[in-house]
Amino acid sequence: MNSTAIGLGALFSGYILLLSSGCSTNPANRDYNMLYTDIDPLEYARILCRRISMQDRHTCLTSVIQHYHDTVDQELTPEQVVSGPFVVVLQDDLYRGNYVSQPFAAAFTVSNGVNVCRGRYNAFAGDTEAVFKVFCDDGSRGSANIMLDQRGRNGIGVLQMNDGTRGDIVFGYTAVGGAFL
Repeated sequence: MNSTAIGLGALFSGYILLLSSGCSTNPANRDYNMLYTDIDPLEYARILCRRISMQDRHTCLTSVIQHYHDTVDQELTPEQVVSGPFVVVLQDDLYRGNYVSQPFAAAFTVSNGVNVCRGRYNAFAGDTEAVFKVFCDDGSRGSANIMLDQRGRNGIGVLQMNDGTRGDIVFGYTAVGGAFL
């Protein structure tokens, strides 16, 4: 075998290794039992804009990322430290609302205009994990698990309904803005 063939083989192997290592950091494989992680603004944008038509998706992605960069270093008011916008993308429905949070308890309420869903956890009431119990006006139930970004005021999460339906969550003033408020 000549050195060119060996070099191409090594290059190809390295390329495959690089591609497969990229899959291991796929946001879909996040461990939502972690308290916090590094979240790229593009991840917020992908979740929020996924139901936008392809022809308008670039504008949506740019808008979310620009909002993030415009607000990431702003000081929050005391009220904003313990509450903020909360968005759930459940199948093709966008649920918007708010959350309130204390160190050992938190709650959110979101609506798609027809259905209202509420989630809560409360360590003082006996909840042993910071996992939201979710109840919706249409009778559906499930659970939601969130993860903070490293700054501690924004984040992402996953909503798992008992019927198997899965949704994605984005929350916080820096992560959620513009048309999603």
